[in-house]
Amino acid sequence: MPQEQARVRLLLHVCCAPCSTACLERLRAEFEVVLFWYNPNLTDRDEHDRRLAEARRYAQSAGVELLEGPFEDARWRTVAEGLMAEPEGGRRCDACFRLRLRVAGEAAEAQGIGLLTTTLTLGPRKPLVKVAVAAAQALAGLPVEYLPLDFKKQGGFDRSLQLSREYGLYRQDFCGCEPSRREREERRR
Repeated sequence: MPQEQARVRLLLHVCCAPCSTACLERLRAEFEVVLFWYNPNLTDRDEHDRRLAEARRYAQSAGVELLEGPFEDARWRTVAEGLMAEPEGGRRCDACFRLRLRVAGEAAEAQGIGLLTTTLTLGPRKPLVKVAVAAAQALAGLPVEYLPLDFKKQGGFDRSLQLSREYGLYRQDFCGCEPSRREREERRR
């Protein structure tokens, strides 16, 4: 009887449970996926904890391991210093992506995982090229390769909406940082 070939392990940086649904669905056939939660842009502790609880709940129901990075809002504020007036998609986001992907890369290295990707590219406002450039900068010097997948393609975002409803997941309408929260409040007026 032929032996089943082991799948390559891949660390999937998770921005939130809803985004991880469609990404994990797409990756599972080819990779052994380990989820990694690290989102220091969530400076509001209640919002951070709510999203993390949903990521835990989803990971458990999906039967996949979830590694958790620390709550580091102060570190994010340092990285975003002087960039708070930048629009979404600007230099603040670039710095945020680099921080999150650097810490994810370090987690991958610590776990002996040589391949990393992120749910960030599922978001309609997160272009693949921008995330890939941030990943290249963030992973410099680490023995971890970035897999540039555009999860919003092939209806990925719509699929995440559907799966989020099926799992009954809390789905937020802003990235989580203070400026995005303000932008959301302005849109609601």
